Amino acid sequence: MSTLDNLLGPCKYLKVLDLFLQNPEELMNLREIARRLNKNPGSITPILPTLLQRNYITSTRIGTKIVAYKLNNNSKIIKQLKKLLKQAEEN
Repeated sequence: MSTLDNLLGPCKYLKVLDLFLQNPEELMNLREIARRLNKNPGSITPILPTLLQRNYITSTRIGTKIVAYKLNNNSKIIKQLKKLLKQAEEN
């Protein structure tokens, strides 16, 4: 179970966000995200635009078809989430 699941309850949205928080420097495409979460890519697809819109992740085009995503470490919300998770792990 992910750290955010423990704090806030299970949700695919939180699982995806937690994956990025646990791997803050990694670029991941849709298939990699789905594989790591053991989910169908189709169930992950609707979550990514929301994370992008909220500026929690960034996207990078690789080639003509592949898009990779990464945690936006410059986001104020992400910085606060990292602090919150660190405090939760210490307690």
